[in-house]
Amino acid sequence: MNLVTDPWLPVTNSKNQLCYISLNQLFEQSDEWLDLALRPHERISVMRFLICLAQAGLGLLEEDEWDDALDIIPGKCLYYLQNWQGSFNLFDSKKPFLQIAELEPFNKEPTYTTKLNFSLATGSNSTLFDHGCINPFKETSPRQMEASALVVSLITFNNFSLGGLYPQAKWKNKVTSKSGVKDAPCASQSMLHCFVRKHTIVKTLHANTLTIQQIKDRYGDDIGVPVWEFFPVSPDDKDAVLNATHTYLGRLVPISRWLKLLPDKKTMLMGEGFIYPVHPEFVETTAVLVVNKQKDANDILGCKTATPWRELCALTAKRKGKTFGGPAAIENQSKSEGYDLQILALKREQASVLDGFESVLHVPSYFTNSDENRAAYNDGVKKAEIMAFRLDEAIQIYLSMLMPQMIEIVSKKINKQPLSKHESEKYRAIKSRVKEKYLAHYWTLIEKQRHLLMQYISLLGMGTDQAREDSKKAWLKAINQAATETYETLCNHDSPRQLRAYVAGWHLLHPIKSESQEAA
Repeated sequence: MNLVTDPWLPVTNSKNQLCYISLNQLFEQSDEWLDLALRPHERISVMRFLICLAQAGLGLLEEDEWDDALDIIPGKCLYYLQNWQGSFNLFDSKKPFLQIAELEPFNKEPTYTTKLNFSLATGSNSTLFDHGCINPFKETSPRQMEASALVVSLITFNNFSLGGLYPQAKWKNKVTSKSGVKDAPCASQSMLHCFVRKHTIVKTLHANTLTIQQIKDRYGDDIGVPVWEFFPVSPDDKDAVLNATHTYLGRLVPISRWLKLLPDKKTMLMGEGFIYPVHPEFVETTAVLVVNKQKDANDILGCKTATPWRELCALTAKRKGKTFGGPAAIENQSKSEGYDLQILALKREQASVLDGFESVLHVPSYFTNSDENRAAYNDGVKKAEIMAFRLDEAIQIYLSMLMPQMIEIVSKKINKQPLSKHESEKYRAIKSRVKEKYLAHYWTLIEKQRHLLMQYISLLGMGTDQAREDSKKAWLKAINQAATETYETLCNHDSPRQLRAYVAGWHLLHPIKSESQEAA
């Protein structure tokens, strides 16, 4: 199985059909393949691999060379793959792709290869969506993954495997650790990974390659080479390990776990790999940095919310060096054209995978080129967030009045009075319930109407005062309707007790204006 010549990469073609292609096919028919057919965390990992190939094939680009690089990517990458074809054999006995050929077992049976895929039930992985491993008969052989799935899973696992307890293996003089294993580089803080998306895969790769100036702004001279060009020959190969863990090109395809697929292709050896520094020591070019005013520092924007459109200004802010801002790829986009920003993440809770996340936002040119428009967008989002806060408080009042023991607690919180430890725990339980169930409903309704906000932004500075005011009012009306619908839908008011609670929350959500306010 050679990634260069054998089909393994799942893509959609110009007829929107699913196909499996080789790397050679990807670049030989560059206009035929539209997009990758992968889950969010797999897409991130494979995109990093393909960007590494494209960047290595093109070499270091100057700013004035970047636009013209699109036409030469296919030829350059095919030539590069021809020269390095021997590094992409998945089952090679001496130089297997992304594996340690000399890895040996250590006091434990081999691990099933299904462990590489988070969606398959293996070990502590959930069987919620996968019951293929459950068999009433003992001594059944483990499942065998297709070679194409093994490639994708191998790349993905090295990017997203979470820390914790791991099997042990031995490589020459080093035995891997059983506990305290660190996260792979892309999993830290459930970070958002952002890519510019174009009409074909090759155009998308070009859009996400960087110039030498961009790389040096972020990493200095630590550009490095792809890991297969300088693969460590031992755990003590300091220069190769430094290239793999601390350079731009070396980190794009990490070796965060030492792996070796065994001849039966159903089991493997696994152990802790090389340690990859993460934020603030190293910031991925696809990550988004935001300002943390409390710590007077920058933070990675994580997947804490399912509404990344609220962070559009942060996602599209161009940054230089290590200051706050969005992904590096947006700096190369034409100011006269809009682009699609693909936002991906793997949600996690400590050492457990929760879900994948994917969203695509169109970024029009009138948004990126005007500080006034960006400020107006932020203001529109803040108005929705203010209403969300009022809805939060209103629903908490509603729920507390259904539970008499909560009335006093919520009243103390609203009046900023101190709570006991027991009262704080009860309040957090209610607040968490509101955030996860009720406010999610509100933000879903708001997102359906986001086009009204974008319509208002598009009319700024165009002289159509009436149309602009009408579109602004339409957005504010949509916010109010979303809050009202959420409250009415999720807060029952059938019984007398429910009705009293409903009215109390309603007055907080829609306070009655005084005569002086109405006159103003």
